[in-house]
Amino acid sequence: MFLKLQFVKKKFFLKDSFRISRENKKILNLIIIKLTENDKCGFAECVPYKRYGESQKKIFSYLTNNQSKILKLIRHNKLEKIKYLSLRTALELALKHLNINKENRYYLKKKYPTFITIPIFSQKKIKKIIYKFKNVNFIKVKVNKKNILKTIKFINKNCPKSKIIIDANEGLNFNLLKKIIKNLEILNVIIIEQPFKYGLDYKLKYIKTKILFCADESFHLNNKNKVLKYYQLINIKLDKFGGLNKSLNIIKFLRKKNKKILLGCMVSSSLSIVPALTIAKYCTFLDLDGPYFLKNDFINGVSYKNGNLMLNKNFIWLNKKGPEESLQGLFKN
Repeated sequence: MFLKLQFVKKKFFLKDSFRISRENKKILNLIIIKLTENDKCGFAECVPYKRYGESQKKIFSYLTNNQSKILKLIRHNKLEKIKYLSLRTALELALKHLNINKENRYYLKKKYPTFITIPIFSQKKIKKIIYKFKNVNFIKVKVNKKNILKTIKFINKNCPKSKIIIDANEGLNFNLLKKIIKNLEILNVIIIEQPFKYGLDYKLKYIKTKILFCADESFHLNNKNKVLKYYQLINIKLDKFGGLNKSLNIIKFLRKKNKKILLGCMVSSSLSIVPALTIAKYCTFLDLDGPYFLKNDFINGVSYKNGNLMLNKNFIWLNKKGPEESLQGLFKN
């Protein structure tokens, strides 16, 4: 195959700060990938995974200095030799999109239930925005050690029908969680995601609860067997495992172990979310609200209504003609 690889930096501004226990994000710096073969194109985005040492600068430099080598690896189906996992993901998805455009295959539903996240905000800010979550079935709440019970009580009081998922991003400690776990059980909390730092996962065996524990940062490509016994649920992100195929293999492995699957994402645009939906049917829960936080997503991107992710058939990954104007003129041939 004769392939042409193009890539550009893209910056998205967030509607508000997206704060988790270890960082605060206001701008999203990505790389958009384009693969061209004859008159067909495939697109994807690379979302650098800071937690594992990736950055836009490092990946863009790698692309710039290794373009011919990368094309050779794509042609020979050896993406596992690509240095960065998030870049492997983007290249695989761009190639998949290219093949979809060649074969005219489209198979996604229009609507998907998903978690919608409340980042770490002040109590005053949460009171201001809570009305937006009245009809959301699954609310994901980012937390740290500060005011966790007060926050969850307030959300439960104002959204009594909503199931609550707590995501600590490694920000809690054993004594605090053990102290408040029974309170959380009666506040409609059904999942606690990554409460402790990787390496301290074993402490979960000393906490007895009906709440499911979910692994995220602790469950990675190189240590997938080490922490499984402490978790009932595993967060799978394409960028964490290097693409759709690798993620599907991990999902098959986890299902054999009787683990539930949460399909997650980074803060990202619709160009990450739509391709991830191709494996949604294998997952117990979806946490695909990345574009919800952007001031401006790509044209015809996904939307969110009452806790549902809604697809627009004119988005570039779904429209058979693949209208490149969806990407707002990023690529100049």
